[in-house]
Amino acid sequence: MSNETFRKRGHVESGHVQTFTRLEEYIIRGLAHHISQNEEVSLTFLAEECHVSKSTVIMAVKKLGYQGFDDLVHNIRFNAQTSSGVLLPGKLVEGDCEEIVCKLADRLRLCEGRRNFIFTGDRRTSDVVARYMSRKLAMFDLFATMSTDYAMARREVLECGTAFFILHRELPRRAAHEQDAGYGMGMLRSARDAGFDIVAFSDDPDRRAAQEADLLVRISPNEDEDVDLFVPKTLMVFEQALTHYAQRRSANGE
Repeated sequence: MSNETFRKRGHVESGHVQTFTRLEEYIIRGLAHHISQNEEVSLTFLAEECHVSKSTVIMAVKKLGYQGFDDLVHNIRFNAQTSSGVLLPGKLVEGDCEEIVCKLADRLRLCEGRRNFIFTGDRRTSDVVARYMSRKLAMFDLFATMSTDYAMARREVLECGTAFFILHRELPRRAAHEQDAGYGMGMLRSARDAGFDIVAFSDDPDRRAAQEADLLVRISPNEDEDVDLFVPKTLMVFEQALTHYAQRRSANGE
């Protein structure tokens, strides 16, 4: 991010374009230099480096259109992560994302007033997804219990709804143990026999349980061996489906 980029961000206030004093220009040049070197500086460090008070630095930053120094740092981090694809990966799923999201929203309808559960393929990564999904579903009065207990797949008085399977293939460097391709099949078949609709989120094309799901959300595989994006990708698809579901309920006056 260059000094000129900062200058162009100067916003209009009371009908006049913000102007910078020589001291503010000096502060902005120093800030731009650190950013161009991928160096993150604190408010205190920048103030001391420029031999000014913290309030002077904040005033210069606000003239750039930010609410304060913290807002500036947040935007720099967000833009850097977005451009690198770490925070917002471009490709979430294999296939038509919009179509998959709509189908997933249909499955959320099947959860209403029924017994649902979330099965995780591993307890180190996928449990994070399951806990998040369970909490978010509860906000819409949809209840899904996290479980690997076969008893959850039995027929009971309450009608069966949807069984969500989180089946993640961990990065080779991080996997503590190998899971065979058939892992989860017993639970899936028990759930299907009991009458559950099966939804699987998986980035493992060899996982047989994923292949036999009623709806398979094929999360795009990791492109970087050092960065595991299964969790954020899965949650982003899930959030999009929740948005569709909420919009449908609103349209129906629910």
